[in-house]
Amino acid sequence: MKISRLITLLALLSLCACRSGEPQDDESVTFLEADVVIRNAKIFTSSAEQSWAEALAISNGQFVYVGDNEGAEAIQASLSADLQGRLVLPGLIDGHAHPGYVSVENFGEVSGETKEALLASVKAYADQHPEQRWLRLCCWPTAMFVDGTEGPQKEVLDAVLPDRLVWFESETAHDFWLNSKALAELGVDSTTPDPKPGLAMYVRDDQGNPTGWVKEGAGVQHFAEQFALIDPMHIERHRDAVAEILDVMSGHGLTAIFDAGNKGYGDHVYSVIASLEKEGRLPLRYYGTYQIFTPERAAKAIAEVKRYRRQYGGPLLRFNSVKVFMDGISANQSASYTQPYIGSGITSEPLLSTEELTTLLLALHEEKLDLMVHSIGDRAIHTVLDAVEAAQAEVEGVFYPRVTVAHLALIDPADLNRIETLGVVANFSPWWFGVESSPVVRDLLGPERYDAMYPARTVFETGARVTFSSDEWWGGDMLPTYVSPYLGIQTGHTRQYPKEWWQSKNDGVRAPVSERLELEQLLAGYTRNGAYQLRLGDSLGTIAVGKDADFLVLEEDLFEIDPHRIWALQPSLVVMQGKVMQGALPD
Repeated sequence: MKISRLITLLALLSLCACRSGEPQDDESVTFLEADVVIRNAKIFTSSAEQSWAEALAISNGQFVYVGDNEGAEAIQASLSADLQGRLVLPGLIDGHAHPGYVSVENFGEVSGETKEALLASVKAYADQHPEQRWLRLCCWPTAMFVDGTEGPQKEVLDAVLPDRLVWFESETAHDFWLNSKALAELGVDSTTPDPKPGLAMYVRDDQGNPTGWVKEGAGVQHFAEQFALIDPMHIERHRDAVAEILDVMSGHGLTAIFDAGNKGYGDHVYSVIASLEKEGRLPLRYYGTYQIFTPERAAKAIAEVKRYRRQYGGPLLRFNSVKVFMDGISANQSASYTQPYIGSGITSEPLLSTEELTTLLLALHEEKLDLMVHSIGDRAIHTVLDAVEAAQAEVEGVFYPRVTVAHLALIDPADLNRIETLGVVANFSPWWFGVESSPVVRDLLGPERYDAMYPARTVFETGARVTFSSDEWWGGDMLPTYVSPYLGIQTGHTRQYPKEWWQSKNDGVRAPVSERLELEQLLAGYTRNGAYQLRLGDSLGTIAVGKDADFLVLEEDLFEIDPHRIWALQPSLVVMQGKVMQGALPD
């Protein structure tokens, strides 16, 4: 009998307040009616008070019993199932994702193993698409064109395509290569100010002229205007892709996600999500935000989040947070470190100063909104912690904003305990923790800094709340794998990529080996800590009486299988609020 019949069953009233945990003696047993009871399961509740259980019962979309099989005998249920030892986990939470941005970009794909071959591919694409006003291409390799302070030059593109508008995205999606005609189209010249020098910037030559290499928000700020979604076929393709990837994420057992922003396309993306919710096609809770990727966007961030809430919000689509890019990434030397990059001597300041971020935090406090921060480098992270500390000191009583810092690639040891002390949530994307094939970041940081990156276990063991995420949107055919929490669990646990991805017989373990996470830590980050980040702790994150009945069933035991096979796991059943979203119970 399939649990999907739950969708059509009328909810039965509970005859008593249900008890969780140990069975009671005969005199204290009160019979309970429920929609469904599950027995003989291996239930990881993710609760510190009761980590494991054997049975659960659901009524009206909530757990009304969590305990042992004996206690479940007192429950009369419309449906019942014997899981025969299968593993049950709480619904999973992705604390930093971008599913709404999937297929917003519309790239022309070019490739080449050498500079000459890549540029020949650019020319061939242009010749095949004379109708395109902008040639928006992807992707140029960082290692091929960046050496120290030197990067891609507009003159190189000019020699190939002097009369076409060329916007060439890097493989990291964090920097861009433009030819002279494209720079002129945007009005960028020697007098154009950088949104944030060193970070969101137009790289310049010794005379102050833009070289054609554009980093971070200096490029992103042009997206929505220059590359607006106006083609009906593109709009439909985007909508279909978003619906598909949300179904994939739901199929992985995710029942809530935080969308960390959409590069200026917020209205388009959230109108799509809102329409999916109205059609009953939004398969999980979706938390949106407004991105600050240039300093000027900070002034309007709160007003925009509140507008999104009014215009697009619903029971599943909510807006409670602002997102700030405090720095960029290491590969293009825009991540903000206390020590300069090796070979170039480049340093960059965070997007907002301590004082500017403190002002934003105090405004968020007044409006009861939270903050998500992208911070890769130790200087950016230190600035965030200083701002949180300063803002908390200004407030009498409880400081409202729940601040989450994402990525935390390198943390100053002096700041490790401050994360917990200040109540900051640390969000990692653990599928990044494998051995990288490209030496670019190692060469820029040096082996000492590189081998200290992503200290997730150390942060966890300070007592700080740690959450986990995918942070992916353009993985192509691999996107369903990249957004899978099981890839994150495996890579966080082993600090190795799946063996099928290895570039050698043994790619080894990413240093430091001591930062390998326990499975229980990873599950805590994907469940109860994720619920805390989204202010859902009262209803999600653990399998407990009174909480929403969000859970998944795995046919293989995550705790027993070969750790190198975790990434291929797929739930046989996903339930949200007592409703089957994916799969079915066994007969």
